[in-house]
Amino acid sequence: MNEALIQRFVELISTNTGLHVREQDRENLAKIIGTRLKFLRLSTLEDYYQLLQRHTESDAVEDTLPQREWRELTHLLTTGESYFFRDKGQFALLRNMILPELIAAKNNAANIKAGEKRSLRIWSAGCSTGEEPYSLAILLQELLTDLDDWNIFILGTDLNQQAIEKAKAGIYSPWSFRLVDTDLQMRYFHQRKTEWQVDKRIGTMVKFAYGNLVKDNYPSLNSDIHSMDLILCRNVFVYFEYNAISVVLKKFYDTLVPNGYLITGHTELYAQDLGCFQVKVLPESVLYQRKENVNFKSAKSVVYKATISEVNRQESPKDIVWERPNTIGKSWRSARPNIHTEKSLLEQTQLPIYNSDNTTTLAKSPEIIVTDIPNSILRLTSSQMQSNPHKIEEHDLLMKAEKLFDKKAYAEAIRQAEQIIMLQPANFGAYYLLAQAYANLGEHNKAIYYCDRATELDPLSVIPYYLLAHIAEEKGDIEKTKIYLKRIIYLLPSSISAYLELGLIYKREGNAIRARKMLATAIELLKDLPPSATVAQQDEVTAGELLAYVHKVLRDPT
Repeated sequence: MNEALIQRFVELISTNTGLHVREQDRENLAKIIGTRLKFLRLSTLEDYYQLLQRHTESDAVEDTLPQREWRELTHLLTTGESYFFRDKGQFALLRNMILPELIAAKNNAANIKAGEKRSLRIWSAGCSTGEEPYSLAILLQELLTDLDDWNIFILGTDLNQQAIEKAKAGIYSPWSFRLVDTDLQMRYFHQRKTEWQVDKRIGTMVKFAYGNLVKDNYPSLNSDIHSMDLILCRNVFVYFEYNAISVVLKKFYDTLVPNGYLITGHTELYAQDLGCFQVKVLPESVLYQRKENVNFKSAKSVVYKATISEVNRQESPKDIVWERPNTIGKSWRSARPNIHTEKSLLEQTQLPIYNSDNTTTLAKSPEIIVTDIPNSILRLTSSQMQSNPHKIEEHDLLMKAEKLFDKKAYAEAIRQAEQIIMLQPANFGAYYLLAQAYANLGEHNKAIYYCDRATELDPLSVIPYYLLAHIAEEKGDIEKTKIYLKRIIYLLPSSISAYLELGLIYKREGNAIRARKMLATAIELLKDLPPSATVAQQDEVTAGELLAYVHKVLRDPT
């Protein structure tokens, strides 16, 4: 397929869906188009283009062939993945601030007559397979003791019809529950063999429908998408063209009631014209609130560039949620990965710990932090070690193995790690150390094998994925490198290094838009750290130094 024709398809897809087809994805797009051409038994690529074009020029309501084909094409172009209560910071805001505020406002509304039910309307735009709207329903079940006195409307829409069908079924694998407490899962889901079915109490609170944020008209009485108190559109705009985001943002504003809230993915509205939204910058997330009785202005209005650190300059370091340092040791000054780890996993005893009240404190001895992910860290206290002799032996062996690793005595470190696994087959630190040692010996297949074993033990830990990304980069497999870095961001959205490395890759590939998005996100996260805070283990790079470097990269046109 020649470049001129593929460009026409790219522009048509962008116009109809808002999706940005990257340069490196064009070859895959050509394959998808070729497959659809054969399936539909069309003679030429122009015939297929005209079929898609007919839908963009039609306002037909009935289910036509062009409409069905667009749904199939978008399914092939989008691969959405979600899980329940994704992004704990944002869900903490919903539970502790946003929903209570909206509920209180409804309770205090002057026009509520005696005995009349209050209403709360929520739209999950780009809901994928439905975990987000169901999570919202569970929150409201927990918050509203008088739920029967409310008219709750929760709508999930998505461009991917197959994702919507899965959402309607409400059946999920254990992977969707990786951040859900067992008690909560047991209360609101029923086990069906190896999967889990949403309880009817939750299922009846949520509706799902196909929706195209770019093409559909919002607000709309016909689709019941109007007068929304809360809109969530998270991790959707990252796939959109800049102009498409602007179009959808205006629709969201018009669909919200005055004082209603919009929540997006972190920094997804960077450099966008935010019209008359009131921007609220909080440690957990940025919120966008529709001002009361003010019309959206698309020109010369406020462009959000504020950061958490600018709003909370007087906060002490203990009040700031720091990114947990990774233990890969990759230097941001080098274009090639350096896999050697400078610091022991067991030496990281002063990392921030997430408390139940969403504050952070510094870890105190004798707690020893073995991994770096909230809710999946393995902590060995001195009392636990005293009560379990094997814990002491494992701990001593791991410290010895890591000292050998630091001295580059990799063969000896491997033998020590293998002894640990004989004592405790589920020791994450030992498997990860084996992966690092084999990586530094150049035995990449063994390194990948032990990384995989480590991720099986702790699916939420990002550090094996950093190592896998650097191995893939050393082998020249840039696409796989990007997949691992995106997985890190998916698991831990505050991963500065992942955003930075992805940004540098996109810049080398000449993808200026994606590079700017990734590097801008790294900047926003870095600004939230004290300038003297250490971000990377290697070379003791500080947040201030790294921030200056990223700004320099953004200014450099080459």
